[in-house]
Amino acid sequence: MYIIPGYTNYYEKNGAIFVSSSLFQNEVKLTDPIVQTEFRSIVKSRGCKELTTPLSKFLHEQELIANETEIKLALARVKELLEETLLLTIMPTEGCNFRCPYCYENHNPISMTRQVLDAIQAYISKQASKYKSLQINWFGGEPTLCRDTILETSQLVQSLQTQYHFQYASNMTTNGYLLNTDYFKQFYNSGITTYQITLDGWNHDKTRPLASGKGTLQTILSNLVSLATLPRDEYQFYIIIRHNILPSDEDFSWYDYLYNLFGNDDRFSVLIRPVGDWGGESVHSLNVLTGPDRDYLTLKHIEYLKKIGMQCENGAKGLFSKICCASYPHSMVFRSNGKIEKCTVALDHPLNQLGYIDSNNEIILNDEINKLWSLTQIKAECHTCPDILSCLNMQCQKARIIDNRSDNSCSQVLSTIY
Repeated sequence: MYIIPGYTNYYEKNGAIFVSSSLFQNEVKLTDPIVQTEFRSIVKSRGCKELTTPLSKFLHEQELIANETEIKLALARVKELLEETLLLTIMPTEGCNFRCPYCYENHNPISMTRQVLDAIQAYISKQASKYKSLQINWFGGEPTLCRDTILETSQLVQSLQTQYHFQYASNMTTNGYLLNTDYFKQFYNSGITTYQITLDGWNHDKTRPLASGKGTLQTILSNLVSLATLPRDEYQFYIIIRHNILPSDEDFSWYDYLYNLFGNDDRFSVLIRPVGDWGGESVHSLNVLTGPDRDYLTLKHIEYLKKIGMQCENGAKGLFSKICCASYPHSMVFRSNGKIEKCTVALDHPLNQLGYIDSNNEIILNDEINKLWSLTQIKAECHTCPDILSCLNMQCQKARIIDNRSDNSCSQVLSTIY
């Protein structure tokens, strides 16, 4: 059986049918009415049993249809590309200036010691020549509390990039409270170009207050508005404004407000995520969305964003765009205390303990734990999924490894991931 893989796309325009491959980057144009009829029949039948016609043979030659063995081989080659990336998440501190009721972290006021930082920097320096791509995610706690640590390490990576010529990408998950223009420029110039900042709508001051209880919304908005004034040709950053929603979040005028501020700037996008119970006690005081209600309300938010023309991060596609960081074969989370883990949500779980930094500043890693997180199988039903290149069935491994959710589907993972 020859089927249309998920990475093959097709559409009709001006009387022609265009068929292309997201994987092989080729496109064909079908104009003959008889050929078009046959192609529609192939689509309706979800493929063809044999390559018996000129069209079916042509589509196969162009790798726009394939049998199961060929698709498996193509996807295996794609998956091998993950081996070329070193992906590090660094938590310079686990302390935070916010006290969000849905946060799963303990916020121990632990910041990275010089010894731990030296070990991480030495590891990066040693590994840099081995990979085509290096990605660093800054996480916390609140990472902007440790600006010097971030800048020092980022500048080291930039110097290594000049030496070894790898691709370098860096992003930061921050509450945005301290991200004024001056700090932002320093981070941006050190290579950190993508940011995720949460604004919880009109209820933000209740769900994301300072440790003192003071509201934070106006300060963060002021910072973002200032960043939006930076010239686009000089500052090509990307800011994802995350909105963690609860059942009461149905006042969509918040999105109208965001659109008025950032809707005409493609450097800003909105991401919708329902609040989930990922640990901690204070989240139990909230009415957390579950099941169909969670999915339904999330979809309503997404549809409204699309209606007003606000750029929406939900459903964004691209090679590996939906793969969890923990699924990469060469990924790790460096915690402030010297522990090394795979997932930023399952902190301290035994199956998440990848390694540690020993007394000699050596990085000790457990290969068996690492394989547990990165060795996944692409299911047969994935072969025709349009998201196959984005996900490779490697979205949320925590669901499988720690939560024992062997039945989790793509839709479940997409709507529940924190």
